[in-house]
This record gives sequence, C-alpha cells and structure tokens, in this order.
Amino acid sequence: MLSLRKQWPFWISGVFVGVAEIMNYIVLEKPIGLTTGLVEMTAAFEQTVVPGIDWWSRAYDPNVHWIIIGVVVGAWLVARAERESRGWVKYPAKELMLAFVGGFVFSFGTRLAHGCTTHHFLGGLPSMSTASLLYLTAILPAGFLTFYLMSVMKIGHVFKGQENRATSELGIKRGGKFALDGLACEASRNYNPKRDWLRISILVFMFAFFGNAIIGSFIYGTDDGLFGWNYAISVIGWGMAFWLLLVGIVAGVGMAKTGFGTECAFMTPEISMGLEHKENFFEKKWRIPGSTRFMFRSMSPFTAIFIEILLLWGAIMIGWQFFDIKLPLGMNPTWVLLLGAAFQGFGSVAMIGCEIRTYMRLGMGYMTAVAAFPGFLLGYLPYTLYQDFWEDLARDTTITRVKHVPDIFGHDPVVQALAGLAYGLLVAGLLYWSITRGMRLTGYSFKELMSHGNDELAVKYFDRLSRENKPEGGGDGRQQGKERKAGDAGYGETVTEGAS
Repeated sequence: MLSLRKQWPFWISGVFVGVAEIMNYIVLEKPIGLTTGLVEMTAAFEQTVVPGIDWWSRAYDPNVHWIIIGVVVGAWLVARAERESRGWVKYPAKELMLAFVGGFVFSFGTRLAHGCTTHHFLGGLPSMSTASLLYLTAILPAGFLTFYLMSVMKIGHVFKGQENRATSELGIKRGGKFALDGLACEASRNYNPKRDWLRISILVFMFAFFGNAIIGSFIYGTDDGLFGWNYAISVIGWGMAFWLLLVGIVAGVGMAKTGFGTECAFMTPEISMGLEHKENFFEKKWRIPGSTRFMFRSMSPFTAIFIEILLLWGAIMIGWQFFDIKLPLGMNPTWVLLLGAAFQGFGSVAMIGCEIRTYMRLGMGYMTAVAAFPGFLLGYLPYTLYQDFWEDLARDTTITRVKHVPDIFGHDPVVQALAGLAYGLLVAGLLYWSITRGMRLTGYSFKELMSHGNDELAVKYFDRLSRENKPEGGGDGRQQGKERKAGDAGYGETVTEGAS
C-alpha cells in the first residue's frame, strides 16, 4: 500500500505525469508547455515593478501559468505529507553557483529550442515529433559532459534523485557503499536554512514573483493591452484555471513522491552499462552516491518516462485517428534547436533537474532549485533582447521540413496510421526492455521493483552485496576499508568508509 509518508516507486511518477499530460491534452489539444509560461510571468513581473522597461515583455506578453504554480504547490504538499522539507541540505557553494549558471544556460536554451525537456521529451516524443527526436541527439552528450564536469569539480555526490534525510543518516552510520550518501548530513550538521539570508531573499522574491502573476490574473484582462494576462481568470474562467492548476498539482505530486526527471531518465541506459561493466567506477572515480547508482542500475527513471510517453502517445493517437486532431508540436528541426538542446543538457544536469523537476524541487525546498530560479529568469534575456536575430538564424538553419515521424512515410492516411502504431510498439518494447534489464541488473523481481521506493531498494541491494561479499560491478574482488577525507567530495570533514 502506498504511504503518504514514504517515497513511491519511480513508475508511479510516469503514470501521474502521463495523466497530467492527458488532462492538458483534453482541454488544449497539446501537451504541457512550461518555459514560455515562466517567461510570460517574468514579463508580468517586469511590467508591475518597472513598467518603463521591456527587456522581457518586448518578446512576451504578461501571463500567468497555472500549471507551473500547480507543480510547485503539489510538491509542497508532498513535503508537508512526508514531514520533510529538503531545505535541510547545505550544498557546496560551487554547486549552488553551478545551479545558477545552469538555470541561466538552460532557460536560454529553451528559447533556442522552442521548448524545454518537458516540451520535447514528455510532449514531443509522444507526439512523434522529428524535432524532439533530433533534440535527443544533442542534449544527451551535453548532459554526460556536465555529469563528468561535476565529478571533476568533486561534487558528483550531490547528484541524487531525492535527498532523503533517512538515507543520508544511514550513510553516516554505515559508510561503505553509502558513505557518499551521508555527506549531505555531514555538511548540514550546523546548517539552519532559516538563517540563510541568500536563501530567504530568493524565496521572498519568488513568492512576490508568483504572487504578482496570480493577483494580476484577477485584475487584468486581454483588453488591457500590455497588461493583458492571456490566461487570466476573466478570460478562461474559473473552471479552466482550476483545471490547469490541478494538472500541475497531479504532475508535481507524482514527481515529488519519486524524484522523476527527464534528464536522468535518458542517461539511465548508458550509465547502467557503465555500472555493469566498470567495477566501482562511478563510486570511486565519479563519486556518485549509492542511492543514485542503484537508481540507474534499476532502470527505474527510464521505465517511468516511457510509461508517460506511452500513455500520452495513446491519447494523441486516439485524438488523431478518431477526432481529427492534428498531431501537436509540429516544428521544423533546425541547427539552432540542437544548440538549444545542448545548452539544456548542461543546464539540466548542473541544476540536478530539468525545468519541470526544478519547479518540483522548488516546492520541496531544495536550495539548488532556489539558486537556479534567478538564473532561469535572467537566461531569457539573450533571446528576448535579440529575438529577431535568433528567429532569422533558426529559419536559415532548417534541417528538414518533416515535422512528424509518420510524415516520413508519405501522406497516405492508412500508412501514416500504421507508422504511428509502429512507433507506439517501439515505445512499448523499450518500456519492456527497461523493466527486464532492471530486474536482471538488480536481481529483484518485477513485484519488488514495482512496490518499493528507490532508496529502500538500494539499501536492501547493498546489504545483499555485503553478505555475498561482492563488489558493486560484479566479480570477486573485495573492498578494503580506508580513511577518506570528505574534502575530496567538497567538504572538510573526515569520514570512515568501511567495507560494505
């Protein structure tokens, strides 16, 4: 039975986010879009605070985006239910700076790619968008390079799906394979987030930012020119506003209960291969925590995102074939889009989360998300100040005018429908492969993987390895106990790492 006090299995987030996407598709006939909503709320804030400046609003009209607000609220509700805000973690200063830079680079990338990872992964892949498929080829290498950069900076230990206090405390007590998980508690012993004035200042700004959009939605309508909130209650009505808010809450709850993220999902197969064949490489060289190493080994993030893709793909196919709704998110892939995807690959890993996951982490109190938020807003400026240049460049660098996979096979309706079905079968095959591979790499049954949260399974997994006296990557070597300075991972305390 699912507990409100505990984290849930990853696959449930795929269902929650998939349902949220379908809810959005039913009323708007398109998947969820986020990043345009945030820049529109930035324009709204600009016009309220400094109406004589149009740095953001020259390109985007003021707006309120109920789904973004809903994601933050949904995650906040989870933190209250679990009685654990993630604000307790004191991150190394260089990770917070990296998160800020990542937010800046990521949001600029979303403008170049005309959408964030939510748009291209959660919406574009189910929509069979060729632009989103090409986007995938650029974002992944950039993500891996950033993953490597974090290891070189000795902050790979901060890369976690969720920073759960119980797991970190266990890392202190047990050491061994969980020693890196314990570094968060070691660093946060004397940290009080209520006295962190940088954190408090950004949170005050964030509340003012979202509050301005919400209040503006009650005041202004589309007849007010520059102050016209397109999604204002006066325009869309209370029912639609509540529905979109609910879409965000459903997605936010699903992600917050698991640690769901798009960037780690598509990095999972490659990292799982590394875990399988390179004994202890990610533990000793890249210094990735045990809970994260198990997350990749279990294939759970990959499974979750393909559940979401399959659910939304099914809804889109029904709309396309039976209700004559055009395939959404059709755009011409361009080289500028691929540049934007690469920027997002860097930003998503640097922030430890894609855009929608960062909103979830804001709601749960993660300082990395708080640090990234101002970077998000400033990152739009290189695009909004020179919008014409970037749009002209995009038009001049078109790769293909084929917008959806079925179009590759011609325009015969029957052939296109068959191509769409084949696409869905491929997605289903990848979903099946991820589940069976996760079972093989962890030794867990289908029922075990589907009924327990990641950290709970990770503890049992490393306990089993300890009893069998096997290293994480396989083989018959034995891990020797040793003294390791936590300063190697970005902290100044000494931690004993015994054999696990």
